[in-house]
Amino acid sequence: MRSYAARYKEISSSIVCSTKFGRYPKISLEQVWNLIESDGWMVNFAGYDQVVEINPVGQGRGIYSSVKFNHLIAVIDDNVYVFDESLNKRLVGNMTTFTGDVFISENNINQIAISDLQNIYVYNYGNETFIKANINFTPGYITFQNGRFISPDTSSNQWRLSQTNDGSIWPGTISDTQYIGALQTKPDFAMATIRFPGRGNLLYVMGKTVTEPWYDIGAQLFPYQRSPSVNVDYGCLNSATIAYGDNIICWLAANESSGPVILYTNGGDIVPISTDGIDFKLAQLVQPENAYAFMFKQDGHLLYVITWPTDNITYIYDFNTKKFFNISDPNFNHHIAKRIAFFNNKYYFVSFIDGNLYELSSEILSANGMQIPRVIIPPTIRLPNQGRFVCGYTGFTIEEGMATNDGNPPIAQMAMAKDGNGNFGSYYTKVLNQVGQRQNRLIWWQLGSANDLTFQYRFYGLSRFVATNGLTGIYQ
Repeated sequence: MRSYAARYKEISSSIVCSTKFGRYPKISLEQVWNLIESDGWMVNFAGYDQVVEINPVGQGRGIYSSVKFNHLIAVIDDNVYVFDESLNKRLVGNMTTFTGDVFISENNINQIAISDLQNIYVYNYGNETFIKANINFTPGYITFQNGRFISPDTSSNQWRLSQTNDGSIWPGTISDTQYIGALQTKPDFAMATIRFPGRGNLLYVMGKTVTEPWYDIGAQLFPYQRSPSVNVDYGCLNSATIAYGDNIICWLAANESSGPVILYTNGGDIVPISTDGIDFKLAQLVQPENAYAFMFKQDGHLLYVITWPTDNITYIYDFNTKKFFNISDPNFNHHIAKRIAFFNNKYYFVSFIDGNLYELSSEILSANGMQIPRVIIPPTIRLPNQGRFVCGYTGFTIEEGMATNDGNPPIAQMAMAKDGNGNFGSYYTKVLNQVGQRQNRLIWWQLGSANDLTFQYRFYGLSRFVATNGLTGIYQ
């Protein structure tokens, strides 16, 4: 075997990669599904399990974790539930809407405010009351800062402040100018107001085409003052895509002269995180405004997860590695997580597909008991002289010998495309070693000739997958 392999020039088998496909398949087919990079290895993206059945034919709308109340709040259909540390649920109120986005925030006097884009509801867990606030505007994304709830009026350029220490009162009449702000940079509609994490008194007011930084300076007439020298020339395409964590806000942005783009900021510079391939995909979306996003941490990696349910796509962006990846349900449809919250040292989410509660964790190896398809399409192998070559073998290091939840050995499959356009042939299957048999050499031999060779690897099984780069042997 040594003399056979000696004929070949060895080049890297780039298993550690990401989703950054080109505008056309010939440019790049590179994609990764349901795996992310960690320490130079590819590892499982988190799996999920249903933990509470609430309404299998319902719809998850929003979820929030209250540190002060030490309960989880979830909105399913028109019902508002709270969950204790043991996930025992209790119905605390009903809304007048059954579908659509909801946004949730909390103040320091036991009030949790819920906006359903039509009304604001206030649940007081101190005296167990649930009321609809008397407002004269159309609310949107709601936040809390310095004693007040803050919400845009999505039917105008205004944004409103609640009365200090009372989210059930929103003065906001013409004579109450101390409670009304307005977007000023462009003619626009207000979309969201969001307290900037880690930036003290900074408030971002987002319109459809512009974002303005405002600061709470404690003034008597109106407490906020707009930054006179800075604004962001992008607004928010959908406030449901706003997510924040670790002093970062990320959202799906747009303006009057640009299509959708994913941006983030730390309160200073605005950074686009799209790639040429991602931008091209966004430009092809049928309903780019129908999007949802959240941010969470998986094993120290800060991940922004964005889903377009109509277009059936979910991407994640890893702020640690600065890379995109695809994630999906077991059938390669978009991921089912809609909104997420961190509670009792675990992540829980409500979903697009039903009205139940789920846990998301890297320790969960399946999608509610079903296999998660994990796919790597590494960069295409091409020679600088465009010459034809013979591929003698390809292989890489992968963890084997691990126990699985169902007792069946996991498998790895490889297929090849030799036309540069992603027309993959048959899959060649390798059954991975059983429990305790960890010595391995995962390799495929005698793969034929090509001048444009792309591999696709698929991994199936109720187990974890850990793989890193290997070698491919070619000769001319």
